[in-house]
Amino acid sequence: MAIHTLVLIRHGEASASWGEHIDPGLSNDGKKQAEKLIETFSEENLENFKFISSPKLRAVETGQPLAMYYNKDLKIQNEFSEIPSEKISNDKKQNWLREVMSQDINTLPEEVKSWQDNIMNALSSINSDAVIFSHFMVINAIAASVLRNSKLLYFYPDYTSCTRLLVKDNQIKQIILGNDKKTLINL
Repeated sequence: MAIHTLVLIRHGEASASWGEHIDPGLSNDGKKQAEKLIETFSEENLENFKFISSPKLRAVETGQPLAMYYNKDLKIQNEFSEIPSEKISNDKKQNWLREVMSQDINTLPEEVKSWQDNIMNALSSINSDAVIFSHFMVINAIAASVLRNSKLLYFYPDYTSCTRLLVKDNQIKQIILGNDKKTLINL
């Protein structure tokens, strides 16, 4: 029985909103949130964990302090990037996202369905403990898939919140949703 843990960390506060900038870094508060992750994990040993990040700057900058603390390389993995919206103009992104979040999963645009499938395939290829720095919608896509939710939006992870997945024999057996209040869901 191979058991491992995947820790999904939402990036810290960005310096610009999602619809304002294609790839913003962290705000000053976001940088403090990223540094605070060292304290958050001070009682855990992440020495044997892989460190993975979305290619987006806000995720990379969130992961760097913790990765440096553990003397780890931060592996960039495109599958954990934000929801695909390149074809949507910046001024329409917020409304588009609200629509996508409220749609039934079966009626999502094909590129969004494919994005979610690619995320889940990438997760299943990780066979050891890992910390993954990613995004609000990526974490929701994972939670929605694992819990078989009918919508992509499942919950509202806060900046640098930690959602944990317990994986046993390549199947997710438990999810602990991140935020101020932890919610344990056994599968």
